[in-house]
Amino acid sequence: MKNTFQQQNRILALRIICISWFSCFLLPIICATNERFRNHAVRDVYVNHFIDDMDEAGYEVRIGDIEIFSEETCKLPENAFYCLGNNPGSPYAASNIPVIPGQVPFPYGTRMREDEAIVLIGVTPPLAKYFGFTFYYNNVEYNVGDSNGGYGKGVPTLKEPEDGRSHIQASLEDPINPSNMNVTSDGSYEDAFNKDFVLISSPDQNIVSTIKDQLIKLGVPESIFNVQGLSSETIDFGIEEKHDVVSPLFRMAFFDDEDDMKDYLRSIPWSLLRVTPKVMANETIPFDRIGRDVRSADATTQEYLRPSMNQLVREIRKEIGRDGLEARSLAVEADPDRCIDERTKCFFENTDSAYFGNFPGRLFPEYGHFVVIGVNHVEAGYARYSSVTLYGAREFISVGSFTSVGDMKGSVDRYIPDDPYKDQFYAMHFKRNCTGMEYCIDVPLEGEGSMVARDTQIFMDRAYMDPNGTNGPDPAKLLPFRVIYIEEQPLSSKVSLGKERFSQIRKRLFPGKDDKNTTVQGLNVPYPPYPIE
Repeated sequence: MKNTFQQQNRILALRIICISWFSCFLLPIICATNERFRNHAVRDVYVNHFIDDMDEAGYEVRIGDIEIFSEETCKLPENAFYCLGNNPGSPYAASNIPVIPGQVPFPYGTRMREDEAIVLIGVTPPLAKYFGFTFYYNNVEYNVGDSNGGYGKGVPTLKEPEDGRSHIQASLEDPINPSNMNVTSDGSYEDAFNKDFVLISSPDQNIVSTIKDQLIKLGVPESIFNVQGLSSETIDFGIEEKHDVVSPLFRMAFFDDEDDMKDYLRSIPWSLLRVTPKVMANETIPFDRIGRDVRSADATTQEYLRPSMNQLVREIRKEIGRDGLEARSLAVEADPDRCIDERTKCFFENTDSAYFGNFPGRLFPEYGHFVVIGVNHVEAGYARYSSVTLYGAREFISVGSFTSVGDMKGSVDRYIPDDPYKDQFYAMHFKRNCTGMEYCIDVPLEGEGSMVARDTQIFMDRAYMDPNGTNGPDPAKLLPFRVIYIEEQPLSSKVSLGKERFSQIRKRLFPGKDDKNTTVQGLNVPYPPYPIE
């Protein structure tokens, strides 16, 4: 009875596939984009047929689902943990991988046996600036001596974490992105979008070969197969509490058409599968640990832009006042292999991006004013898109950002109008109230996109995808961005605050003294909320 039912399903499946191909024959333009998997019904036929064939071959296939984290969903309190350091304008797709019997689960991650595979069948996004698939070494069982800091700069922990886990959050290899993904295309970056793909992630070469063979029998072209080898040199595989957790993550950024983006994300055309042998394999063929591509091997540095940047800063200081305080920006040394080897946190870095961070160490009172100045890496030819984001240090969730897509160009024209490199720079202001000011981002004290006055700031500058490479630009070849802070309080308010602060200091230094005749004239005392420096 079961075989008869399967045969009927198989006949129906073949009919749907034939109809699909016949439609392509009649309307060749439909097939030119190679999007048969975009149609959920057609893709389901392939998936169901694959599940039946794998069942006969001795494998169980479980179906998972995909959850999208966007700028809007990241504002929900329940998603705060999963959106730490989110890049606005760049939706994330997290995988809910099905759990097998006996496995200890983990949200948006999984423990795996060495003989299993995760398979993703679908269509790449509509035309955008970027997409990338990355597998992460999420967390491991805590060992004494694991670092409590990030990027290899922490110190060994003295106390075991509450959950007994060290959260590494480091990529296991360079992402699969439009520059290196196997799809049916002309080989260009732009032609990798809107294309069918199959992505197989596994520790075992045997199961990868079996999955490929079954899909080829269904007519899926081998040219669209992509493999992420997960190495036991790095990962402690198994499904018990003590074993390592890995997590796939998909990023996409700045779609050319917003309606296309909404349609794609509303019902993302992917099928997520977990393939497990019914009987645990006696032998596997492991993958070696995968190396990384060299970044920006042939690129020159941005030193040629330094004189123009210095002049830009001078002109901005003339406008806002020369007493603005500047905090130093540093390249974020997000070396995932170092994070893995030294068991320290990498915060879900992405080797398709270069990162710079700036930590002004200031609060953001009502009259606070930050100016962010830097290189538009897209116009300079070093990236496919770049962005700058302001985070509150308390929650590390974005409260404001600007990008190379429509925000940066033209922002420095009033400062260096005759500079031949002016289009390769940006200058953006962050204030509590931007009324009447161009190239300014409002950061209210309350409500949506707000930051409380007592929170400190983190500015992050990202440059994604070297246009001439397969990953992100080399941070050592880029100029760091700069952040200047100034307070615009009315003079009367400043004098009042200065007198109050001076009085407090005098009382501590000279208790009992009358301060009626005290003056602040000539005394350089920092105003609240800053400490005495």
